[in-house]
Amino acid sequence: MDFIHASRIKEDELSSFLTNNQQIDRLSLLHHGYVVKNGNTIIGCFQLVSIDQGIYWLKQLYIVQDEAIKLPVLLELIIIFAKQQDAKLIYAHSEQPVTDLLLQSLSFSLQTNKIEALHELHEKGQWWSYHVS
Repeated sequence: MDFIHASRIKEDELSSFLTNNQQIDRLSLLHHGYVVKNGNTIIGCFQLVSIDQGIYWLKQLYIVQDEAIKLPVLLELIIIFAKQQDAKLIYAHSEQPVTDLLLQSLSFSLQTNKIEALHELHEKGQWWSYHVS
């Protein structure tokens, strides 16, 4: 799997992917996002947004249904990628029990204290954090 900044993907290739996955915010993806390619095919995307020095928000993580089995590996690769960006802490938000299980299995910690800046963005669901080492 390769990560390529979305702004570096050919317009027709990105448009084709987004046409089939309309829930993805195109402008936000182009600004903060990376596409995930497996060979010559885009299989997903994610946004890793800097919210403070060394602190990132994994704002969106998406993988096409046919490749969903690769989601745990993809998330592990994103953590390695974040470390290369000098990340110290990664936040992720979940509104689904299956996502909670995935984050927990990858050593993310459930945030029991409100993080006001992030809580304002998503009032429902759970916030998780991962200390990058």
